[in-house]
Amino acid sequence: MVNENLCFIIAHKYYRSYVNYTNEYVKNIKTFYPNANIIIVDNNSKHINPCFDDLKKNGVIILENDNQCKFELGAYKAAINYLNQNNLLKEKSYFIFTQDNFVLKNKYDFNNLKLNNVNACPIVSWNNDWEFFYVCRPVLESIGLFNNLEKVNFCWCNSFIISSNKVLEFYDFIKDIVIVDRLGSMASERYLPRIFWEINNNKNFDIDGKIEELDYYCHTVDITDNVSNFFCKISQQKNETTVDI
Repeated sequence: MVNENLCFIIAHKYYRSYVNYTNEYVKNIKTFYPNANIIIVDNNSKHINPCFDDLKKNGVIILENDNQCKFELGAYKAAINYLNQNNLLKEKSYFIFTQDNFVLKNKYDFNNLKLNNVNACPIVSWNNDWEFFYVCRPVLESIGLFNNLEKVNFCWCNSFIISSNKVLEFYDFIKDIVIVDRLGSMASERYLPRIFWEINNNKNFDIDGKIEELDYYCHTVDITDNVSNFFCKISQQKNETTVDI
């Protein structure tokens, strides 16, 4: 069963002054998908998340992103490198890449992706507004995908799903992209869907619909709230200038 063959990759940044949802996220993964693998990639947090020791004891893999590229994309690249170097990519059906505050809330049947021949998709989409186009354009030109832009959607919060047979193809597109600030992260929400469209047989897909269709508001939602969506995003607005105390 596809649902028993998953790997969650979580881009992590810990600040002592912010609520951290890692324990809750991992608990929900283990509740809904007890056989799933979990990889947390820390983007050079100043302080170590105190829950890491317990998570390691429970089989969660904790990595440190030592690459120049940070934010979500940097963490994801570090995880893919780890998986590839350890010959683990073929062991799973789907890889779920999310921010640490984009928390799983309900069980999704990943067999739906297989039935619909989905190779890559955002968790939540939106109509692509192509803001920060001056950042998106050179990236897309450098990877040979500066076309069909009117056909692609938006990848909210750089959180998405990729099938195992397409992870390395995805990595080839992003391997030379370097993100060091929140602007770069916001731009990648716009150009990543062009990559997904390319490796997903020229079609868009998502599992939780569009932003305006969600039954919660990310700036006011509580992680304990009941929501009907599969994932719940809690906005924190952390960026490269956030000060940890």
